[in-house]
Amino acid sequence: MKAVIMAGGRGTRLRPLTCHVPKPVVPIMNKPVMEYSIEWLKQYGITHIAVTVEYLSDEIIEYFGDGQRFGVHLHYFEEATPLGTAGSVKHAQSFLDDTFVVISADTLTTIDLQQAIDFHFSKQSLVTVLMHHEATPLSYGGIVTDRHGKIIHFVEKPKWNEVCTDLVNTGIYICHPTIFDYMPQHPPYDFSQHLFPYLVQHEYPIYGWQADGYWSDIGVIEQYHQTHIDLLNERFVPSHYKEIAPAIWVGKGVKIAQGVKLEGPIMIGDDVRIDDYATVGPYTVIGPRSVISKHASLKRSIVWPDVYVDQHSELRGAIVANDVYIGKKNEIFDYAVIGAKCKLENKVKVQHGVKIWPNKTIAEKTKVKHSIVWGEQHTKTLFSEQGIKMRAYIDAHPLFITRLASAYSSLYEKDSRILIGFDDHPFSRAMGMLFAECLHMYGMHTNIYEGGYLPAFRYIVPHKQYHGGVFITMNEHDEAIVDIYDGYGYPIDRAMERAIEQQMKHEHACYVSLTQIGEAMKQKEKDELYVRALRQWIPFSSSEQWKVVVCSSPLLREIIEHTLQSFAIQVVWTDHQDDEHIRKQIKREHAHFGIVFDRSGERFRIFDGQGTALTNEEVISLHVLVSLLFSETKKVAVPSWAPSMLHTLAERLYGDIVYVKDARRDFLFAHHHEPFHFYFDGLYACVQLFHLLAIERCSLRAVVSSIPTIHLSCRDVYCPWHERAAVMRKLLEECYDKHVDFTDGIKVYHEDGAWTLILPKVDEPTLTIYSQATNAQKAKEYTKYYIKKIRQYQNV
Repeated sequence: MKAVIMAGGRGTRLRPLTCHVPKPVVPIMNKPVMEYSIEWLKQYGITHIAVTVEYLSDEIIEYFGDGQRFGVHLHYFEEATPLGTAGSVKHAQSFLDDTFVVISADTLTTIDLQQAIDFHFSKQSLVTVLMHHEATPLSYGGIVTDRHGKIIHFVEKPKWNEVCTDLVNTGIYICHPTIFDYMPQHPPYDFSQHLFPYLVQHEYPIYGWQADGYWSDIGVIEQYHQTHIDLLNERFVPSHYKEIAPAIWVGKGVKIAQGVKLEGPIMIGDDVRIDDYATVGPYTVIGPRSVISKHASLKRSIVWPDVYVDQHSELRGAIVANDVYIGKKNEIFDYAVIGAKCKLENKVKVQHGVKIWPNKTIAEKTKVKHSIVWGEQHTKTLFSEQGIKMRAYIDAHPLFITRLASAYSSLYEKDSRILIGFDDHPFSRAMGMLFAECLHMYGMHTNIYEGGYLPAFRYIVPHKQYHGGVFITMNEHDEAIVDIYDGYGYPIDRAMERAIEQQMKHEHACYVSLTQIGEAMKQKEKDELYVRALRQWIPFSSSEQWKVVVCSSPLLREIIEHTLQSFAIQVVWTDHQDDEHIRKQIKREHAHFGIVFDRSGERFRIFDGQGTALTNEEVISLHVLVSLLFSETKKVAVPSWAPSMLHTLAERLYGDIVYVKDARRDFLFAHHHEPFHFYFDGLYACVQLFHLLAIERCSLRAVVSSIPTIHLSCRDVYCPWHERAAVMRKLLEECYDKHVDFTDGIKVYHEDGAWTLILPKVDEPTLTIYSQATNAQKAKEYTKYYIKKIRQYQNV
């Protein structure tokens, strides 16, 4: 059997450590990480190994050579351009003439490969994916199998609302060579993004094997640091190190002066010098030829070769690359990363999470609160369902906006035109104007939408041929929301979100000359284009007197009044949003119904003529009714939680419904043939409801009552982030014999025709449980059952 080690990645998530060092050569316990993969394969008799290389390939080949000194035979396959994971393996196809193993160069594992190989052959599998439990699976591919191990669902790098298992793809595969028949001739092509979903969809024999043993992918700084802790705990230390005291390992030629305090587990590399009264505390690894001066103190820190730590300096959870000088009385804190060949002069303080790129000199007494030149660390879930949500004046500060604008600009060519919008809050406007000015510095042109009505903003972006848009609002919790749209007026897809997240974490410099600075357009965008299009789209006119009670922000009043008056609809304004006031106002004015807009106008609440608020189920039913009555198409999209009874409603109107994820982009994209959307446009919904009432000649409550009865139960249940994936997997394991839909979350169909949907929230540690049954009591029972199971699985 042969193997392939994929060593072509650029390691961008490990920067600045990988700015000048290829990821396979990054040291783990003072040994290049790829060396561990070679040793692991050799342990199982696999000595003929292909290595796919691209980024800094010369350094990889120079270090590992032909593999002779490691007891293996290495054959290199160099890529001129990135081919993707599957594409790079296909590049080595001539070498792989029998069943072979695939592993990434940044993987450390003690998994029993022989057991996995035996499983692979017993299943006559085309591909066997080695799986491992991961409590926070956002950076990996989530895998769901049936009871026999066949993979039935695969989601690459899910957001929290897409997590349905804690079993993840380790990046270790056992493949039959016929796998190449399913790969296209023209890469790039990935295993996880392209090949595996294709094989699952067409029901080819692709299996998952649940592995025991240690496994780590050092792709990010936090995991790189944690891997050292794991290996020290497991006493997994290179063989030539000598244990001079419990859990204290030293290499050759180490010099330790008097009064030095050593507290294990620690590892000290060859020819290291530790001077008088220095302290080296637990979970510290020091690279060869480094010097720790008098009274210096290191704890939980990773220090590469040839680092000089001067007197009285303190490192706490820091990572320091090679050839770095750290001056006297420096303080460097958790997850701070110092790139190669940097010089930190005396009394420098580097805060938590700061990254300093290579070859930088930091002046004396500098407090480094933010990364030098390139971005600091961010959470994996920068984007919520509403966009990027931040606490005003805390997370949403000017430096963050400038860096976000820099990352955003990397997605576009110079001279691109971007529309900027915001609600009526002064903080939103300040952020929007700052974002626009930053884009000018990167050679992009901007225009301002002055209306503040988000559905109009979405309409203007494609119809005025902007390349994208950014809309900023404040919510009731004093959180700023930066909502980013593509050139079609849709919220950006996950690929663009990831691209921005990566640029926020890593290097991005897209400077332009002074003659290429972008400009703000003089003619601002207004609402008229949207209002005129809406008026033409809805053929509603009536001689009756129509009246609606409306509550909105002051900025939206102009477009709301202008639009509704053009349809001869009288508006009664109110500043009070509470239900009781709205109910009294509707009754007092004898209004047909009431509507309360959020700050952007995209979301809204509807009250019938008696002042009773409509439920979410009733609003989605009206969405189906209006869409099928007034649209030429006979298919309407509904969220995954929508009641099945809506099929009956759709059939009455000779149409059908399709289920989509409960996300704005999925909703809007499903209706891409139409410029307006009932569920995400309060004005459009308001006018269409009057259109409906004029045709049906009855009240809104009478229309809602005519819709088939809905028995839907909905409850939220707390589930900690670190337990969510395991809980979802255990729920799935209980449903092996039931039909399960993965359109959005996990939807389990029961034998009596009922169903339960477990839907994780993307930005809260919460699972939402929806159950539908033939009666309300049964629906509640199903919901309670799954809430009980979720709580039980959290305590296992």
